[in-house]
Amino acid sequence: MKASKLLKIIRQNLKDYPIDYLRNKATDDRYKDPLTKKLAKYNSSVYDEIYEIEIEDDFEIKDNIIKNIQSDIGFYFDRYSPGDSETREFTKNISLYLALIAKKPLHPYTENSKDDVYYFNGDYYCKGRVKYIHDERSLCRYCVCKNVSFSAMF
Repeated sequence: MKASKLLKIIRQNLKDYPIDYLRNKATDDRYKDPLTKKLAKYNSSVYDEIYEIEIEDDFEIKDNIIKNIQSDIGFYFDRYSPGDSETREFTKNISLYLALIAKKPLHPYTENSKDDVYYFNGDYYCKGRVKYIHDERSLCRYCVCKNVSFSAMF
């Protein structure tokens, strides 16, 4: 499938998502967990990016990779959050966009190498990837992040 076609499908799938709820979560004082706020901010900015981006150099994405990501997200939600179909669909579409079109990390990142996921010298790194990639049907397999080596930290 062409990336432009997948982007069109993602846009269609997300068009009715209550994005204002997610945007408000990033600033609402009722949510005390800084990670929740950071994730809400990242995902809402990715949502905006999905509707702003135009693919200039279209490229092919293997259908089996798309199906595998969708299936692995389904596996995760069946195991950890079985009744949350709205978040499942949102996560599925955001993840497809990040992994296959934007080629950005599935998690929020900074440019500070002290953070778990960061951008340095043209590459993305994740300190947890080396551990979590071995989890059953881990989405780390699709993430653009590299494992952190000792030399990459300095």
